[in-house]
Amino acid sequence: MNHQIAQIRHHSIPYNFQFSNQSPDSKRHSTTPMAESQSFARTPDWSILPPELLQIIAKKLPDISDFVKFRAVCTTWRSSACISDPPPQLPWFLEEQDLLGLEGDLRFYSLFSGKIHTVPSPNLSNNWLGGRAHDYIILYNAPLCQFSLLNPLTGRKVVIPFLDIAGPHPVWVGPDPIESGEVVVLSGNSADFKTGILALYQPVEREWVVIEESCSFHRRDAYFNGMYYANEEETGDTKVISTVTRKVLHVVPPPPEDENEGDPITGVTYLVQSSGDILRVVLHDNELIEVADCRFYIYRLDLRSGSGGNPRWVKISSIGDQILFLDDHNGFSLSCNDFSGFRGNSIYFIKWHSQDIYDPPLSLLCRYDIAEARAEPLNFPFTKVGTWIVPSLR
Repeated sequence: MNHQIAQIRHHSIPYNFQFSNQSPDSKRHSTTPMAESQSFARTPDWSILPPELLQIIAKKLPDISDFVKFRAVCTTWRSSACISDPPPQLPWFLEEQDLLGLEGDLRFYSLFSGKIHTVPSPNLSNNWLGGRAHDYIILYNAPLCQFSLLNPLTGRKVVIPFLDIAGPHPVWVGPDPIESGEVVVLSGNSADFKTGILALYQPVEREWVVIEESCSFHRRDAYFNGMYYANEEETGDTKVISTVTRKVLHVVPPPPEDENEGDPITGVTYLVQSSGDILRVVLHDNELIEVADCRFYIYRLDLRSGSGGNPRWVKISSIGDQILFLDDHNGFSLSCNDFSGFRGNSIYFIKWHSQDIYDPPLSLLCRYDIAEARAEPLNFPFTKVGTWIVPSLR
């Protein structure tokens, strides 16, 4: 694993740990041996910093590459920054290379540093990117009909038993499914796409639990506390399914369009778990719309109120300190309180954009301010599809 981590590279000026009290102009002046000795004596020994202070510093590193460099300084620093207890991490965006699968090095864009990180990957030919799975990505090898979990930074790969499912995509995977045995949740459809298949994999038992439902499951659904929330594209209804009883508990109709100030919902719908709530996040967009014209409509699922006590979607104007990250696969939420300089009540999303219907669309990274209902493009080096991933060394 250490060999894999050591090969992380980035396309920018290298960050070197050169701790010195010398000024930039100090090398221009000649110094006597005595002066050099005194200068050396004044250089602090960074290895003797108190462990408590080092732990505080390590917890303030929201980019995993800086965390790796911190640990590489010396033994004292490394022992103060445990891999098992890393600082909260802002996501990286993984670029999917082409339609033939993942081959060669993997390229990531760091939202925090603005750098591109290149990570050598194992042989991933014929593997399709199924989406993020917390610290992992889920790969699907079509020729072998095989799923696997891969930590792209450490190279750790775990093969999941075969599952006969069409259009598989990850819904939820725990932070450490291999060691802790947390469930892996996939959704897809039967071969004829008439039956939705919800599959839960228990790494400890190494077996699938399959739930079938008379609807088509799609990506961008949500899973939380044993409940699966599936959005039906044809009707807009949301089915709430218990993975314990394997029954549909609620069918929640979509919110009325008149709540959207005359702007019909023609975009993409995400179901996202955010700080314990299930959100319905609707992006009003298409490839020809300019970034400034994108709009989001956000609703919170209320299972305990509404007319006659029936569950309903309640429109909200704020998500508090939360930040949503959306891509073509799914969405997730983080708190801005863990990341200095990043504002909550916002959405980072990938928009497809083209000048006209004959031009191939390009992907743009955008940020949406929910309070101001305003979207803006951000610097982004990639033009292809991909997925967000929370980097980890576990």
